[in-house]
Amino acid sequence: MANNGDTTRKFKVGEEEIVGVGSFHKTLPHNQYGEVDCAAFDTFVKATEGTAEFAAVPKGSVQQNPPIPNEKPAAFVNPQAGLAHDRLTRHPVGFDMPPAPAVLSVTSAAEITELYWMSLLRDISFDEFAMDPSVAQAAAEINDKFQMAVQDIGDAGHLKTGIDVPGASGTLNPITSQNVFRIGLPGEEIGPLVSQFFIRNANFGTQTINQKQRPYRKGRNYLTSFNSWLHAQNSGNGDDGLAYSRANEAREDYYEDQDKVRYISTMRDLARFVNKDALHQAYFNAALLLLSGGARWTPGNPYGDGGRLEDREAGFGTLGGPHILALVSEVATRALKIVWNQKWQVHLRLRPEAYGGLVHVQNIGVGADCVTRCYGLPEWVSQTEAAEAVKAMNKHCGEASLLLPMAFTPGGPAHPAYGAGHATVAGICVTVLKAYFKTFDVHQDGSVVPLPIASLMERSDPYANPEPFKAYITGVDECGFGFRKRIDAGNMTIEGELNKLAMNVAMGRSMGGVHWRTDNTRSLVLGEAIAAQILADITVDLVEHPKFEFRTFSRKTDGQPKIVEIQQGRIKVDGVLVDSNSSAL
Repeated sequence: MANNGDTTRKFKVGEEEIVGVGSFHKTLPHNQYGEVDCAAFDTFVKATEGTAEFAAVPKGSVQQNPPIPNEKPAAFVNPQAGLAHDRLTRHPVGFDMPPAPAVLSVTSAAEITELYWMSLLRDISFDEFAMDPSVAQAAAEINDKFQMAVQDIGDAGHLKTGIDVPGASGTLNPITSQNVFRIGLPGEEIGPLVSQFFIRNANFGTQTINQKQRPYRKGRNYLTSFNSWLHAQNSGNGDDGLAYSRANEAREDYYEDQDKVRYISTMRDLARFVNKDALHQAYFNAALLLLSGGARWTPGNPYGDGGRLEDREAGFGTLGGPHILALVSEVATRALKIVWNQKWQVHLRLRPEAYGGLVHVQNIGVGADCVTRCYGLPEWVSQTEAAEAVKAMNKHCGEASLLLPMAFTPGGPAHPAYGAGHATVAGICVTVLKAYFKTFDVHQDGSVVPLPIASLMERSDPYANPEPFKAYITGVDECGFGFRKRIDAGNMTIEGELNKLAMNVAMGRSMGGVHWRTDNTRSLVLGEAIAAQILADITVDLVEHPKFEFRTFSRKTDGQPKIVEIQQGRIKVDGVLVDSNSSAL
């Protein structure tokens, strides 16, 4: 497995050669420019390789003014998890991911442009996306930069069509107000940005899971001054002295008023959800909604409609409700072990907030004399409309900077960016749901027709007559209260809304500022590959000999996803027998 070379790359900065600035280095010691101490970084890399102990890695300073009593640097998050064996699937080293975009690449510059725009538009109500001029402006600029990144084939990790961006393999669809900040997964671009599985309550036995949440306060961004940013890089903490696991918990004024709970209605709301969720949570809720909605089992389930066992037997602990509810939760830990190996033992990609520091120091500089340091980032990265708007927004809050405004008080967590844990869990859980439930029909002519979302049923009371699923768009009124407005379900499908759920969670991390687009897109594919292996094992473990099928996140040159069929321990993609590593799917 190869990384992008940034971990060992020497960056020529003036008369110096420094290492580490292109890799993850949060909670290590840094100089006044935010550059990691080279000796500390060397010890850190040796620890990830297993030739040094993480306890030996030097800690960054927690000094800030005023000081916070008993503040300690944040601990690295589970760096040895990726070395764990797992008897229920392959060892983590059995899966791989392509190299991440290099820090000096066009793709990283294009991705930070998107992240700048996300930070600027975090509070735009989803019902206003289609007509908001700032969203259209963002879409136009992101489209231009993504075109450049797709064509930058000299970087092995460059933006890939058919996986990273909307469009088929080989084609970048124009980025518009409709698909901006989306991935282009099958059916995911249709309808509102937020999935229908996010904006209705779920029956959990005799209880109800209310999917409303108390939002973060509008307009609040963090790490926009260089001192607060540098403190976070050294300590892993926010100005309140708390690390990522307790982000935004120090004061009530981080939140909107208690009476303003609402369904997810803005990008800040999505960032709020993925900051505090139990990782399998969204997909467990979706499974409950599918079960209560009368979703049909996949045709390969022998207990399903027309199945060979249906007349006299019903699934339960195997191939029934308890099985899928347990499985969609349990697979998350498999995904985390595997992607943690990619994070810590392979790629060590820096977080977007660290890249924002490089942009700031290269173009604005540090201290009273505004001393700059040239790292070799593309010149245009600080000259985009997004960068200029971020600089102005940060100045309005106290300091003109090119630092990435974060939705969370300490910025990102103390673990590397690539791959993304949330996105890998999204990939594995949504794939399991698509495999267990029927999401498409295959007609006699071979055409594939996804099932409409309205084929699911819902009822207001246990004794009420079921009605077809309604579709909604969410928004926020002028007083900050959320609303849910009914719309025509149109071409929205079960598959599309499940894919959208995966996109929402994955890209929600970027909307908070903690992940790059390519962290998310490629981790979805990784999760899909892990799911395929687990499903293959299930087909040989169960005496019922089920068959699973689902359509991939990635798209072919004709724009269509591939069809995966799993039976008797074998995985076929479009009829071809494959191994289940990430490149095969």
